[in-house]
Amino acid sequence: MSLGGILILVVLLIALIAFIYLIVKTARGWGILHTLLLCTLFIECWVFMVFSAGVQATRVRFTEQAAKQQDRARNAVEQTQQLRWGPFDTLNYDAVVPAKSELQRMTSDRGRVWRGVTLLQTADSSFQLELSAEDTQAVDDLAVDPAEGAASESITSESLPVDLVVYSFAEEVNEEGRAIPSFYLGEFTVVQSQDGAVTLEPTLQLSQAQIQFIQSGAASSWALYELMPIDGHLAFAAPGSQPSEEEVFGRMDAETLADLLANVPMENGRQERVLQSYLRDGQKAQDGDPADSVWVQVRLKKNYSLDVDSQESANATERGYFDATGRSIDARLKRQDEETENSTVELKENDLILLTEAAARPLIANGTAELVERYFVRPLNDYEQAFNNQDVRLNDVQERIDVFNRETELLNQANARGQELISIEQVENQKLTQDLENYSKEVEVVTTALQDAKGDLQKLKAELAQLYRAIQAQAPAN
Repeated sequence: MSLGGILILVVLLIALIAFIYLIVKTARGWGILHTLLLCTLFIECWVFMVFSAGVQATRVRFTEQAAKQQDRARNAVEQTQQLRWGPFDTLNYDAVVPAKSELQRMTSDRGRVWRGVTLLQTADSSFQLELSAEDTQAVDDLAVDPAEGAASESITSESLPVDLVVYSFAEEVNEEGRAIPSFYLGEFTVVQSQDGAVTLEPTLQLSQAQIQFIQSGAASSWALYELMPIDGHLAFAAPGSQPSEEEVFGRMDAETLADLLANVPMENGRQERVLQSYLRDGQKAQDGDPADSVWVQVRLKKNYSLDVDSQESANATERGYFDATGRSIDARLKRQDEETENSTVELKENDLILLTEAAARPLIANGTAELVERYFVRPLNDYEQAFNNQDVRLNDVQERIDVFNRETELLNQANARGQELISIEQVENQKLTQDLENYSKEVEVVTTALQDAKGDLQKLKAELAQLYRAIQAQAPAN
C-alpha cells in the first residue's frame, strides 16, 4: 500500500474513534432514531469519500494517459510531416513528397510504359503479345500526358492503338524480384490491338543478335516504351549515395556499371575508357579532360531569376522536350501550371549551381557568380540515335558481309574452274608427254635409219664408182 493509502486509513480510524466517542457521549440525549441516522450519515459520507477518491484516482490516471497520448499524437504528427515533407531547410529525398516529385521528374519524359508483356508467338516478321490484367496495371500513370487524362482504371490494349510506335526491351528478374529491361529488341509498330492482345512488326529489319535473342526464348517478357528512355547522371549512382563536393552526382555504382558494360569490346582499352567515363561522372575534372565534358560549379553572388518555360507547347513525341534555347515545350516539364503561375526559377545568393562553361562564362563576367570548382560530366547518350546508328552500321556491315560472301563465292567458283582447267591441262600434258616420248623414239629410229641409209648410199656410190672405172678400163680404144 502507498503512503497516501496508509494516511487515509489512519485518518479514517481516528475519525471512527472520534465518532464513537461522540455517539457514546450524546446517545442519552438523542435517542435511538437520531443515533441510527447519525451513524448512517457517517457511513454514507465515508462511502462517498471513498468513491470520490476512486474517481479522482481514475481521473488522474486517465488524465496522465491522455497527456501521454497527446504527446504521442503530437510526435506522430511531427514524424508524419517529416516523413511526408522532410526538413524544410534541406532537400531530403527520403521523404514521400520530394521522392515522389523526383520520381515524377525522372519519369515525365519517358511516356507510357507497359511492363510484363508476354510474348505468345512469332509469325514471319510479326510478334503477338498479351497484356494481362496485371500487366495493364504496370502502365506508369505518372508519365502520362495530363492532356490525355491519366486514368486510374485498368488500361486495356486500347492504350496501344494501331500505328503506335513503341520501343521494346526484354525483361529479366533481378535479385530483388523485380523485372527490369535487359536487352533492346528494336523499334516496333502496332499493327493489331484488341482484347488484350497486340501484334507488333519491326519498323526496321532486326539484327541477327535480336532475332537470336528472341528465338532463344530469353525474351519471354517484354517492356514497351512509348518514348525511348533517356540517359541520366543519377541513374547509375549507388543506392543511398548523396551528392558531395567530391562527387556532385553521388558515388557511382562500380559493380553495377561493370556488369552493364561487360559486353563492351576490350580492344585498345575501349571498355576501360567507357567504364572510367561512367565512374568519374560528377568528380573533379583532370588535366586532359575533353572541353565538352568539363562543367563548372559557381556560387551566386546575388539573387538570380531564370525563365525556364517556352511560349510554345507540344508533346514530346511531336517535337521533343526543349526548344533551341533550352526552355521546356513539353507540358509535363513546364514549371507553370494551375498551381504555379510563375514560370521563372528563383535562385538565391550563395546557391551553388552546376552548368556548362559556356553558360557560366557570362554569369562570371558580369559579376553574378564566381567560379568554385570544375567537374567532369559525362556526355549523355541519345539512345534512340545510338540504336539507329547501330542499326545503320549493322546493316552496312551486313551488306559488306553479303558482298564479301558473294565475292568469296565467285572466287571459289573461279578457283574451282581453275582447278578443273588445271586438271584438264595436266591430262593433256601427260598425253603430250607421252606423244613427245613416242615422237622422240620415232625420231631416234628415223635418225638411225637415215644414218644406215646414208652408209648404204656411200657404199653404193663407191661400188658404182668402181664399176664405172672397171668398165672404162675394159672398153677398146678407138
